[in-house]
Amino acid sequence: VDGVSNVKGSKARIILKGPNNITMEQAFKLNFRASNNQAKYEALIVGLKLAREVGAKRLRCYTDSQLVQGQVANTYQTKETVLLKYYHIVKSLIDNFECFEMYFIPRESNTRADLLSKLASTKKVGHLKTIIQDTLQTPTIDAEEIMVGEKKEPNWMTLYRNFLIRGVLPSNEDEV
Repeated sequence: VDGVSNVKGSKARIILKGPNNITMEQAFKLNFRASNNQAKYEALIVGLKLAREVGAKRLRCYTDSQLVQGQVANTYQTKETVLLKYYHIVKSLIDNFECFEMYFIPRESNTRADLLSKLASTKKVGHLKTIIQDTLQTPTIDAEEIMVGEKKEPNWMTLYRNFLIRGVLPSNEDEV
């Protein structure tokens, strides 16, 4: 996961790798003012939700934010009120996994996620089908989660879930 905030706006990106080197990538921009740490938490939250939705049970997370990694690992104290709200959301999402590990990696080792940041502002219909591009309109800490648990299928993740869990490829080549 990676998130960044600067004068040009805030963006976040996620790379989710599954068994057999299956990779899902998501880049999104934040349509609200966010600090760099808030953008990194937003990326982590979206990544945790995506992993949960595709049925992941065990998750190893890498971030270039020493602060976020330290707060999630409880080695850094979370004092700022806004970040404390993000922290609690992350902790509740982590409870969905049998195993969760989070590691800090230097920014220069996070180049693939950095490349996704450029895609967050270039969303085009039918463009880059293997990469999910989206926009968050409001901060996660302002939204209420209405429905928790399994979502009804089929949805946009059904193809990925069927492949990751059952190894079933789509019958229609356009769906790949």
